[in-house]
Amino acid sequence: MNPQVAVIIPTCNRAAYLCAAVESVIDQTFDERVEVLVVDDGSTDDTAQAIAAYVERFGPDHDRAMVRYLHQRNQGQAVARNTALAETEAPLIAFLDDDDLFEPTKLERQVAAMRADADLAVVHSSFRYIDGDGAPMEANRAERIDNPCRGRCVDVLLDEMVVVFSSVMIRRDVVMQAAAAEDHGLPFDPALARAQDYDLLLRAARLGPFAYLEQPLLRYRLHDANHAMSLEGLKRTFGFHCRVQMSFVERFGRDLGIGAEDGKAKAARFLHGRAESHFWKRQLEVTRQLCDLARELDLHDERFMELERRAAKPAWIYRLKDGLDCLLRRGKN
Repeated sequence: MNPQVAVIIPTCNRAAYLCAAVESVIDQTFDERVEVLVVDDGSTDDTAQAIAAYVERFGPDHDRAMVRYLHQRNQGQAVARNTALAETEAPLIAFLDDDDLFEPTKLERQVAAMRADADLAVVHSSFRYIDGDGAPMEANRAERIDNPCRGRCVDVLLDEMVVVFSSVMIRRDVVMQAAAAEDHGLPFDPALARAQDYDLLLRAARLGPFAYLEQPLLRYRLHDANHAMSLEGLKRTFGFHCRVQMSFVERFGRDLGIGAEDGKAKAARFLHGRAESHFWKRQLEVTRQLCDLARELDLHDERFMELERRAAKPAWIYRLKDGLDCLLRRGKN
């Protein structure tokens, strides 16, 4: 029987986490055949050796799961995911980052949602945080159960990427329609070093509604390699997010009744929100760099000018102010 679901796992030098990710797919309660495509994006660690046992055990004749290992030179996640999509004919596609874990009922619940509504383009879900060792974080709660990205949600999603990509299941025909509408003809834009998942989801939202499952069906791992980001990396990530917002509106805004200036306004609002958040964390250099990014993207306005003015003050002034505010609050209590 041909697999009804393909799970795509791009990986690069994450052998320590990869096996747990693969096992979380193999251990699903979904009782139909699943294809697992691990795309090695030029790893230099022992990824190939780590996955070899799964490829041998879960081969083409296995009745529950088929694990495939695809290797390519390092070209980034967009190309890795495109490679996997070209290798599968499964009608439903799920994505899993190599350090995250599916909850056992994820595929079963999401396939049921897809089959219950043939119009759905995407199903995504709530999640829980785990630490680097896989243990639940202190709160151990379902995150973002009020996620607004459901139904026809282009406008919501265009404000900000509020979907955790490892929670996504998407119809293959939606992916192919999204690819066909692009000059590059690909599901994921290889020109995007970051935010290629956001770009695909925006294009999918144009084609059909989303469903959101409030049950946490994903364990999202926080560890040093993905939790910490350099200043340059942060600026780059937010820059790609804004470019995706504006580019999407340039390409499809007219058909959706969204003006080019609306796209710029949404990107500016997103970036200002991030810059202001870092200001209140007293990360003044980050704030200044994000204001510079706004200028580079032609999004700079009086809001960024005001934020730059505040961020230009010496850090010790804010340390003193915050300390005094803390003492005053204690005095009131």
